[in-house]
Amino acid sequence: MRGEAPQGWEEIFSGTCLEADLVEAVLEANSLSPVKNQYSPQVWWSGSVLEDCRVYVPAHQAGRAREILADHRHDA
Repeated sequence: MRGEAPQGWEEIFSGTCLEADLVEAVLEANSLSPVKNQYSPQVWWSGSVLEDCRVYVPAHQAGRAREILADHRHDA
């Protein structure tokens, strides 16, 4: 099931919910306003390969969010 970004928001991450939690925390620590949605029916089995979470930010924050995530991936 593929979710669409709400009007005025951009999807900046799609993957497991555990990773989405980390992305959300990193963005919040950088004063952005992320929202996480879970599209998987596997609500009670965290870490499942069937998990499908998305992280969205307001469209005006998308560029900065992508920069922050790129910096964190590069540092890892």
